[in-house]
Amino acid sequence: MDDYTWKRKVTARRRRVRYERIFVLLLLIVGISYAIWDFTSRTKTPTYAINKIIESITIGDLDTFNKYVDLTPITTRAYDDLTGDMFKNDEQISMNDRILFENFYVLIRPQMCQGAMKVINTKIRTGTWTLPEEILKGRQLGIDFELLLERSLIRNTAITGVENVEHHGGIATADIKIIEENSQTPFTLKVTLENGSKTGLQMAGSDFEILGETWKFPGLTFSLEENSWRLISVDNYKEYLETVTPILQKDINAYIDATAEIVNYYNDVFYDEQTNFIVLQRTSSGVMSDSQRDSIYNYIYNTIIPTLENRQTELNQIEVPNGAKYLASLRAESTATTIQAWKYYAKGISENDAVAFETAETVHKQELIIDQRIEEIIKNSAVARNLPNLP
Repeated sequence: MDDYTWKRKVTARRRRVRYERIFVLLLLIVGISYAIWDFTSRTKTPTYAINKIIESITIGDLDTFNKYVDLTPITTRAYDDLTGDMFKNDEQISMNDRILFENFYVLIRPQMCQGAMKVINTKIRTGTWTLPEEILKGRQLGIDFELLLERSLIRNTAITGVENVEHHGGIATADIKIIEENSQTPFTLKVTLENGSKTGLQMAGSDFEILGETWKFPGLTFSLEENSWRLISVDNYKEYLETVTPILQKDINAYIDATAEIVNYYNDVFYDEQTNFIVLQRTSSGVMSDSQRDSIYNYIYNTIIPTLENRQTELNQIEVPNGAKYLASLRAESTATTIQAWKYYAKGISENDAVAFETAETVHKQELIIDQRIEEIIKNSAVARNLPNLP
């Protein structure tokens, strides 16, 4: 082969290799461009954000949930919706007291919202509803957080779908289809999302090594916050409460009526037993005899506890409407807690055990909190019954 032919073949081969390198480089550029396009067009949309929120709730991914949800404005507005008209229908409260209560609720709003955020985060992380005891233990803020949580409907609300996602500039709206599980009431929540991302492109010189050859290429550096769209508001939460609460209240009223005869009968029995119990504890010297302690112990186990158990057995036989399940569960919890307190008290009496007496007192306080919830639900039920049926 002469030199001319050899040089032509070498030149052709170099040209072919060079074209191959250019082709590979173009494929790389196209691949990067597509990845950026897919990243921005698919993952950085309000629809994607909503789907990630739902997924994070389902699988318990708290980090992802907090990337796409701003709980601070959501809980603040929800708290106002939940407490704003709490006393408007209670005629037993004077106008001055109503104003004081409303101002107090505004005053404790930061602590309550902080507690609500912790409850939600704990539910997503662990799958259980746990009260924030360190800031709300024992009704220290003058409000029962457990009861407020129940009234919020959050524990019994399930997401069923997403519709009508629209966005204009940095704001998006969507319809979240939900259902209140106790009453099986469907509803559509209107939500707002905000685009808080910062998107930008920067030109930068980059070196690419392809097939053994270094290429100088003006590359693109793409920057975008991962959590661009965030849910910031549930716009018609108050309407949701106003739609579902009367339905639940109807069930509660029906359950209260169905159990009234049982409750009234055993209230009379408990009153008589309380009178007898007081008589059994009387002493002339202030010190109980052994026989007196035995009598009290036997009275607790043979009379008081069986009466509590019989009352609960009869309540359990009453069909509970779906909307009254919480009230029914509170009554059962109250019975179990009361029996536990009496057992500790009996142990203290029988064995002269100071620790058992202290435990009985602690459990009794827990029972009083539960009973306060029951009384408040029944009171609210009575207030609701007296409201006029306006067209």
